[in-house]
Amino acid sequence: LTRAKRVLEIGMFTGYSAIAMAEALPDDGQVVACEVDAYVAEFAQQCFSESPDGHKILVKVAPALVTLKELADQGEVFDLVFIDADKTGYVDYLNLLLETDLLAPNGLICVDNTLMQGQPYVSGKATANGCAIALFNQAVVDNPLLEQVLLPLRDGLTLIRRV
Repeated sequence: LTRAKRVLEIGMFTGYSAIAMAEALPDDGQVVACEVDAYVAEFAQQCFSESPDGHKILVKVAPALVTLKELADQGEVFDLVFIDADKTGYVDYLNLLLETDLLAPNGLICVDNTLMQGQPYVSGKATANGCAIALFNQAVVDNPLLEQVLLPLRDGLTLIRRV
């Protein structure tokens, strides 16, 4: 779809997605994974060391916004960004990606959990995460510089690109 060589993952957890993306990359590809939890990052790193594609994954342990700002300051650019982190941070992550050059000109942003078990659409009964996703979804729709499609797979996957 994108012929991505450089992938940024915001929110790694066990590393399952990072490994899957690394396996799909060419030999010179790289996944930079942002993870706030050092214990989880160490666990995932052990799994990466057993994979033939694990060497393609670089884990950055810090709050995602801190890592994103550092990467932007270093001039890093990514073809694909996968967001699956704290839902209350989604709008901030999107804004930072759009305000910097982190996302390549023809880059794609994939955002997980954008249906969140229907939470964004249950007025008055939504959880904090459901409300955060509702705000994120609206921010994407309201931005005239973006086009998006929400795929109704499991908890929803939204694909976003600049117009």
